[in-house]
Amino acid sequence: MTRRVKARLLLGAVTVAAVYSGISAAERTDYAIPDDLTPVSEWKNGFTAEQAKKFIEGYNAKSFVIGDDIGTYGFLNLSEVLPVSKVFRKGDVANMEVDIDDSIGKIKADGPLGNLTLEEAMNDKRSRMQGIIVLKKGKIVYEKYPGMPQMANHTWMSSTKVVTGLIMHMLEQDGLLSLDDDVTKYIPEYKGTNWEGVKLVDILHQQSGMDLVESAANIANPKSPVARAYAFAFNPKGATPDASIFNIMRDVKRYRQPGTQFDYSTFNTHILGVVIEKVTGKKFTDVFTDRIWSKTGMEGDADMANTPIGESLNGGIFASRLRDKARFALLFTPSWSKVSKTRIVDDDYFKKVYGSGNSAAFFSKGSDLGGRMLENFKESPSHASYQWDAVFEDGDLYKSGKNGQCIYVSPKKDMAVVWFSNTFNNSPWLPIYARAIATELGGTQ
Repeated sequence: MTRRVKARLLLGAVTVAAVYSGISAAERTDYAIPDDLTPVSEWKNGFTAEQAKKFIEGYNAKSFVIGDDIGTYGFLNLSEVLPVSKVFRKGDVANMEVDIDDSIGKIKADGPLGNLTLEEAMNDKRSRMQGIIVLKKGKIVYEKYPGMPQMANHTWMSSTKVVTGLIMHMLEQDGLLSLDDDVTKYIPEYKGTNWEGVKLVDILHQQSGMDLVESAANIANPKSPVARAYAFAFNPKGATPDASIFNIMRDVKRYRQPGTQFDYSTFNTHILGVVIEKVTGKKFTDVFTDRIWSKTGMEGDADMANTPIGESLNGGIFASRLRDKARFALLFTPSWSKVSKTRIVDDDYFKKVYGSGNSAAFFSKGSDLGGRMLENFKESPSHASYQWDAVFEDGDLYKSGKNGQCIYVSPKKDMAVVWFSNTFNNSPWLPIYARAIATELGGTQ
């Protein structure tokens, strides 16, 4: 690699990491979008051949992350811009009963775009919502596709992380690992590094104490593991600005005691993916296929992006149809049998999710996720665990994804809300509508 090419890739790493970190509502009040940004509504029926050629040729890591026109194409055509591995469906499709309640679109919330109804928020050009499904008692009660074809695969981004958390639970139930173990028991290549002494449970709950947080300092430093790993993950096919994410992560330093502060990082999740592959002897995508996707009556195969050397990006770069994301969400509700013959998410999982929280770490000084959840919902969740961003006192669960993705589950109300979007520069997020829908419909039959 020439010095010029390497410098360009490292510069890209800083840019990518900067836009990936997002901008809080406190820093951005108008959510302005560029004048030349195409409304997602223009692509509700897909892209022309000419557009596809233009966007594929112009693909770059910054666009994919920031959500411009090229990035929007990439979110809906992941396999055309990044290398992917398949997550396979199997058997009969689980047909979902549809009983549309149009009044759901009239539910109002005081969100970041104003005191608007769900329909008004979706129609606001700044929200860039592309598809939404609301489920109650296993039925689709609301479904709209304002910015994407219904059959398209769309990226989940970090809402994929709950898949990794669920698989970690499954493997512990099967006796293949213990969350109380040192991570180096499963990744012996990391013995003698700062990872030694870090338990799986602390990595699972984003409290590893490793300097992987997407901080301003890490983002601004092209030599930091965070910036280097982003560059490696999101650059075009064939670009290898580094050896591997595995090697980048091996040299990360610990900067605080594990278990004391919630430090959200995609690369904590990536390490869990490595552990999953080590204990199963299978690719992450094959484990995902065997344990979840092939057992849930999915409509389509799904795609998970890889690094240029084939490392699974289980921390978030996964794409499926929206109805299949809804089927996944149903696994966390009492209506799981609508899509699966066997129960995949057991009672013990919920006991652990609800009982393993650390509110002090979640809301500690220097940890921003607790504050962001309070900002997004205008009420305080209890904690975060098993890769969920918010666990509420009433048992509801929420997981976000870059550029506004959403999985919201209310097990007690037998409800779920999922959506895809591609907000520009990672804001605004609209999860307050998911909670408002659950609250409004929760008492109805």
